[in-house]
Amino acid sequence: MKLRLLSAILLAAGALAAQPGRVPATATPARPAPVSAPKPATGTIGTGVKPPTGQPTSSTGTAGTTTGATATTGANGQNNNASAKIEGFDGIAWGMTYKEMKDRFRVMASNANAADNVEIVADTPDREILIRRREIYYRYVFYKKPAAKSVESMPKPETGKPAEKPAENDPTAGTAKFFFVESVFPLLKSEELYTTLTAKYGQRTGSSVGETMRGAYTWEKEEGFLVQWVEPYAKQGYTRSLYYLSRKIRDEIKSDLQAWQFVREIKALDSLLK
Repeated sequence: MKLRLLSAILLAAGALAAQPGRVPATATPARPAPVSAPKPATGTIGTGVKPPTGQPTSSTGTAGTTTGATATTGANGQNNNASAKIEGFDGIAWGMTYKEMKDRFRVMASNANAADNVEIVADTPDREILIRRREIYYRYVFYKKPAAKSVESMPKPETGKPAEKPAENDPTAGTAKFFFVESVFPLLKSEELYTTLTAKYGQRTGSSVGETMRGAYTWEKEEGFLVQWVEPYAKQGYTRSLYYLSRKIRDEIKSDLQAWQFVREIKALDSLLK
């Protein structure tokens, strides 16, 4: 399921990225290789030791803090303010351009005095940026809207059917926009991380985790989605990655796929988070 979700996102965005009149995207950089014999991270949740930036403890928030409110707990122990929005990731709003983010990471990577070192591991222009930050990998994915079809390139209508209308001019066409991020970190106990995420975002809206302790918890918000992946280790559930996805740009991609008549990619995109 995890690979299906990631593949669907990249398939949908990539299909539109190589349309006539645009430079085909280069090869996708390889994902960081998983640990061959994964073991839970030490000095993280519940130990009182501050983890690397972006890796949560029971009191520091989620892996890669997103924009939103801080949750509070009432006398009855219930969450009174789990209203954090998924408007982006780690202070970066959905829709930020590839160039803006690349410049931001380049400045951070060149700062020798920074307490939090950033390394740009791989970069595919207008498609992806993979960075490493204190041994945690962050894979940022961008969507570049295809330019509108020219009237000359449109197929002639069939007899009795109306002609296809030219698309309206879209000022965002040709600009790569941030819409998806994957964070990969050392294994953490999934239930403790889930508790932290629930305190921030409220109760999950979906789950595919079964008795095998493999699957995903999902949170659906007006602005986007959060997916916590769960995998078994020593008969317990652990998490090593989180996905954040923009709802608005996901819907935009689907609309563009329909305009370009990518049936296979539309079906893949429709399967997301189901």
